[in-house]
Amino acid sequence: MAWLAVQFIIGVLLLNKSADWFVRGASRLAELLGLPRLVIGVVLVGFATELPEFAVSIAASWAGHSEIALGNAIGSNSCNTGLILGLCLVCLNARFETVWLRDYGIPMLLSCAVMYLLAIFWDVSRFMGFLYLLLCAAYFAWMAALAKREPVLARSAEEWADEVEGSKNIHREWYVVGLLFVISLPIIWLSSKWLLASSIQLAQLLGISESVIALTLVSVGTSLPELATSWAASRRGHYDTSVGLIMGSIVYNAFGVIGCSGVIHLQPYTAAHRLYDIPVMILIQIILLAPVLWNRSPGRKTGYALLIVYGLYVYSLFTLYGIFS
Repeated sequence: MAWLAVQFIIGVLLLNKSADWFVRGASRLAELLGLPRLVIGVVLVGFATELPEFAVSIAASWAGHSEIALGNAIGSNSCNTGLILGLCLVCLNARFETVWLRDYGIPMLLSCAVMYLLAIFWDVSRFMGFLYLLLCAAYFAWMAALAKREPVLARSAEEWADEVEGSKNIHREWYVVGLLFVISLPIIWLSSKWLLASSIQLAQLLGISESVIALTLVSVGTSLPELATSWAASRRGHYDTSVGLIMGSIVYNAFGVIGCSGVIHLQPYTAAHRLYDIPVMILIQIILLAPVLWNRSPGRKTGYALLIVYGLYVYSLFTLYGIFS
């Protein structure tokens, strides 16, 4: 048991670190190719920290473990809103402007509502996977167009590009970019398989379903980049970057991660996903956005509500989740 836990932790750390190297290489490559910093930032807001989710869900889909592939994406969304934004609101007293919640929050809630509507009627087949990816591409195009018109979004995107590139001194030489890719890609692949294998063994050893382990340990582990980056941005007062990062990640999870998994292999939603996990995910998002209805910004009370609801949800997964089986 102890060795399995160590394997899981090492897998999480390796996956997150290699994903960080890959993103830095991709960011530098985009700059060397002359892409606008605004476009680089829009791509990085959300996708940059989603690489661990993509890697684990794709590996799980390839190995035929659909409960982990879907549970990782759904659980990460609940973790991003309930745990990460909850902590930012409570511990850092972050203040979110209503305009940020409008520009980021409405697409987030709408994307998850569309995902739920699709999940009610269809599993994620290859055709549906391509549809999810098309919706993900449409969201990216909409965000890029919106960022050109909205100074707040433009500043947030460019700040995030600066955040990624400024944290390490990466030289402009092409061989450094190539080296980052050569090092990061194999480690991403190996660590995602390692994390998947240890997760399956932990579920078997603890006598719980793969869905539960994916919705809790795996999703929290793959959400560590969002936690670290949002926490750092909030501490420096860049709350708009935190909001854009988390809410963008949620859309990429809902459409991009699930879509890629479906393209590789059929991903059937379970009854628990349809009746419990996705509705709770949407409920947590509604709690975050509710103060906007009264022209107010979420504060510490909202943060406590998010943490309590997310904590109760995690507790219920280990105690009441069996009623769906």
